[in-house]
Amino acid sequence: MKTIVYLAHPQIDASQSQQFLIQAGTSASQVTYVDLQQQFQQDGGFDLQVERQRLLEYQRIIFQFHLYWYQAPAILKIWLDQVFDLQGDYRAFKQALQAKELGLVVIAGVKASHYQFGGREDICLSALLSPYRALAGHFHMTYLPPLTIHQFAYLSTEEQYALFWDYILYLQTGKIDDFSAKSQLIIQRLEQLQENQLDLPALEQAVFESFVDECGQQDEALADYHRLMEGW
Repeated sequence: MKTIVYLAHPQIDASQSQQFLIQAGTSASQVTYVDLQQQFQQDGGFDLQVERQRLLEYQRIIFQFHLYWYQAPAILKIWLDQVFDLQGDYRAFKQALQAKELGLVVIAGVKASHYQFGGREDICLSALLSPYRALAGHFHMTYLPPLTIHQFAYLSTEEQYALFWDYILYLQTGKIDDFSAKSQLIIQRLEQLQENQLDLPALEQAVFESFVDECGQQDEALADYHRLMEGW
């Protein structure tokens, strides 16, 4: 499934979190990134036909942005207004969007606990992001659970490593909080390294292959456990 990520940020190059995600996505998955702000400044707007043609080439569409005053940066709204306009062959465009997936990668500068009813912001993220769910519903698209990232600047190295795999998993599958899918993804990456031959000494190569096999066995055991629990 081909994935395109539309970046909505006024200064992508100056954003530590956006640069982390872009580098992660390009290094570990096949994904197309579109910097909306840069394109708008370069072209002075968005060409409806060109944008629609590119959009329809992908099956998974993701909007990636920071929250600015409880909403996405203005550039995303400009793009939506110009591309999802009623001009052109709107009916064909609407039909072509059916069954595609719409996902969100949302970066917030405050703790997750603040975004809940009774919390500091007194509103939950799902409520703030509901217009995108409505957009997906209008076009009969599959709305994916948003991947939310809180206080990126305070993440430890271990937490950034976990985010790396969460993000890759989302780009490739549209899933979040799926331990089995994540473990399978990691095992797949390890097997690819194994196939590409790391040029390790014989002993280290044997240890590496044993580690990959052990990961696979543990994943199978975990899957069996989950099936057993579901049967109860």
